[in-house]
Amino acid sequence: MASFGIGAKLRQERLGRGLTIDDIARETRIRPRFLEAIEAEDFESLPGLLFARNFVRQFALSLKLDPDPLVSELPKPDESTIRLPDPPAYARSSYQTDRRMHSAFWLAAATMACVLAWFHFNHSGEKPVESLRPVETAEAAAPAPMPVPRNVAPSLPVAAIANPTPSAPVQVVMTARQPVWIQVSADGKNTFSGTLEPNETRQISAVEQIKLTAGNAGGLTISLNGKTLEPLGSIGQVRVVRLTAAGPVFLERDPQPAPDPL
Repeated sequence: MASFGIGAKLRQERLGRGLTIDDIARETRIRPRFLEAIEAEDFESLPGLLFARNFVRQFALSLKLDPDPLVSELPKPDESTIRLPDPPAYARSSYQTDRRMHSAFWLAAATMACVLAWFHFNHSGEKPVESLRPVETAEAAAPAPMPVPRNVAPSLPVAAIANPTPSAPVQVVMTARQPVWIQVSADGKNTFSGTLEPNETRQISAVEQIKLTAGNAGGLTISLNGKTLEPLGSIGQVRVVRLTAAGPVFLERDPQPAPDPL
């Protein structure tokens, strides 16, 4: 990758403030070897262009510099070409299977109740023909309304019998504190892929699960069904997490280990 003069500017400012690489690493929680690669403008040693932009921004902020002019000298990543892991295959929810069996059972029960009611009404309590009074008026000739047999449950639509299911039991709100590249899928369908800028918020809903891949996990705040979760990771760390009504489940970790805690 070509030199952009960024490393020289950061190094000159750091030395002018009497700071070491370790001082910057402690403040930004970025590995010293990544900071040294930035000063040497060896961007090929960084995990990727997205991380290079974020690391340069954090480096500049730690030196009280405006990061935008430095970051603007770096090429912008083509997010459409970034390859992310495919969503893991998962079995159809047993909840849906149980709900269909439950609905089928009640439909069969309601049908049987109607058959028994019809049989009971048409084959019990018949009177002799001679005991019937002759029809004297047109009003009397009209058939009487069919009484509802006692102790027989009325037939209800299947939709009314089945337990209602919330349309979207998984509600996720993502707010960026720093630039964060994310890819989100809801119930297996991709819904968003791009960069959230600081203070930008995006809301995603799903019936079963939401899968989130964050390129800068420490710069993202997640709210799941109104509850704010713990940070997904540290600054610059890549995390992949599945969010359900039961809570978050991490699927895989960043191949580059997260910075060592202080």
